[in-house]
Amino acid sequence: MKLKAITLVYLAANLFVVGCGKKQDDAQNAAEQAAKAVQQMQAAATNADGSNKKPGVAVPAKTLAGFLPTSISGYTLEGEPETMEMDMQGVKYTHAQGTYKNGEKKIQVSIFDYNYIAGLSMAYSAMLNMNMETNEESFHSEKMSGFPGWIQWKKKSNEGTIGVVVNDRIFVVTQANDGVTLDEAKSAANAVNYSGIASAAK
Repeated sequence: MKLKAITLVYLAANLFVVGCGKKQDDAQNAAEQAAKAVQQMQAAATNADGSNKKPGVAVPAKTLAGFLPTSISGYTLEGEPETMEMDMQGVKYTHAQGTYKNGEKKIQVSIFDYNYIAGLSMAYSAMLNMNMETNEESFHSEKMSGFPGWIQWKKKSNEGTIGVVVNDRIFVVTQANDGVTLDEAKSAANAVNYSGIASAAK
């Protein structure tokens, strides 16, 4: 894949995870952008597994919140998890996010039910098969708790993203910032209740 193509894939994917590191109103803006993108991509796109499943009922946001880590070693959950539900032009979307802190270090774990929206699955599917290594950054596919995923990590600043796809519709995104180690980020990602998510997303 050429560098330009990699950049386009990376930017497209980040459109859908931008809510992870920001406040809930920013997450809502991201969802609105995603809904517009869906309208443009839905007709030609297929899901990551090659299927063309139609969106149905999204898993309730409060249910998703119950799958977030109850604890992460060395980190404390800040307040209650944030939740959001949206139905825009037939596109049903739900989101739950927990923020965990250890001093200045911060980990945010977000669970998105994009509800078989093919355009979003397409963007993530490309990331699942991408591997890149530079002096500054690494990007590679890696399974987490048996589910397909990827890790994008900035080596010098110790920050990055771990993404996991469950049943081709639920996306779990762990965002690490402010000096979090990769091992800590992986520990947070692995603390998610993936089996519960898989059962809820049947």
